[in-house]
Amino acid sequence: MDNTEIRILVVDDDDMLRDMHSVILEDEDYQVDSAENGREALDFFATHQYDLLLTDMFMPEMNGIELIIQCQQHYPLTKIIMLSGGGKEIEAKHGAGTIRFKSQEVEIELFLQKPFDLDEMLSLIEKILQK
Repeated sequence: MDNTEIRILVVDDDDMLRDMHSVILEDEDYQVDSAENGREALDFFATHQYDLLLTDMFMPEMNGIELIIQCQQHYPLTKIIMLSGGGKEIEAKHGAGTIRFKSQEVEIELFLQKPFDLDEMLSLIEKILQK
């Protein structure tokens, strides 16, 4: 699949990180939209189909776990990567496919612990999208 056919939604409340990840993905010819929180992301999902969701964990209005649960229920074909700076509440390791947060657990394609190498992120995204 040509990268220009792949649509990615980047969700992060940190403007700088959201913009940086979006630009890096656009430079690889992906179609990229961005949202600053989970609620805004769901608005994008209502009008677009995404191949990949790249989401932060801790955001106002709706956290990453709540967003992932909604996406898995309503958009099961979308692959998911979670990014997080970590925290005591998260049980996950870099590269893991299971995230536990409080009483919630979700299966995702990949968990990336911030900070991470951007080339590694691009390589992992490419592998995930080829599955």
